[in-house]
Amino acid sequence: MLTEQPHYDHPQLSEQEVEHDVANAPAARFSGENVILAARAAGKVVGLCWCVLFNPGTGLEGEVAEVYVDPGFRSQGIGGQLLSRAVQLFRQRNVTFAAVWTRESNPQAVRLYEEAGFRRTEQLVLTWLPLPGR
Repeated sequence: MLTEQPHYDHPQLSEQEVEHDVANAPAARFSGENVILAARAAGKVVGLCWCVLFNPGTGLEGEVAEVYVDPGFRSQGIGGQLLSRAVQLFRQRNVTFAAVWTRESNPQAVRLYEEAGFRRTEQLVLTWLPLPGR
């Protein structure tokens, strides 16, 4: 863990913190919390940001699971305001790591997330999906 963490741009754990984490196995189960941030205009919800908070045993983590702005209200800064509030929530709750997932082919989303302070990483993400016959 000590030699791997410098490859990632996040707070680095001390040797003592790593030893503590290794000596104390994570719980067999963990739960999380969903926080839905909403933007309202004209008496209706016009945007939302779904945040997930959870601790897998290595500190509180956050994820922006979804951001949506009604098409009639886009390009008005609503998505940026929602993400700004999400980052504020992560700071208030002392989140140690937060992520958001999108496609490179969605430049509007990439720009929005980067403007909110999220950064691209060199980490390769591989996924497994339950496909028929496998």
